[in-house]
Amino acid sequence: MNNIILVGMMGSGKSTIGKIVADKLNMKYMDLDQMIEQMQGLTISRIFEMYGEEKFRTLETDLIYKISDVNGAVISTGGGIVLNPVNTIQMKQTGTIFYLEGSLEQLRSNLEGETDHRPMLKANSLDTILRVRSGLYTSTAHHIISINNQTKEAIADQIIAAFQQA
Repeated sequence: MNNIILVGMMGSGKSTIGKIVADKLNMKYMDLDQMIEQMQGLTISRIFEMYGEEKFRTLETDLIYKISDVNGAVISTGGGIVLNPVNTIQMKQTGTIFYLEGSLEQLRSNLEGETDHRPMLKANSLDTILRVRSGLYTSTAHHIISINNQTKEAIADQIIAAFQQA
């Protein structure tokens, strides 16, 4: 499959960078969290409040399978997509995976003022979440792109360069 899949922590810029990459490559853009919100008619925070994380993760897995036949798209995933090994297998069959890796400081800076609508931050600290997920992101990704002290454009250009060389 000729897709670009972005994984990484909340605050890594997956949605913003995904849109930039899609525009530059004239590819379709898909944001899994936005798609889940549209399909459920609820925000991610509300889904967590009403049904819990387990239900959200099930919706996420169902969606990754539903889009597995998509070709020529940039796909931004939710930060926890790598928690389920089934998702990782499916993503690897669907496209080239890029981990947008950021330091704890960079992620905190990027998330300033946004933590209210981040349900995972209500129960866990950012550093705890990063500690749990960083190895999963690394083992899932075909390419690791550092977001530290870089513009979104520069990050997008690195993704495009790596994707075109593959």
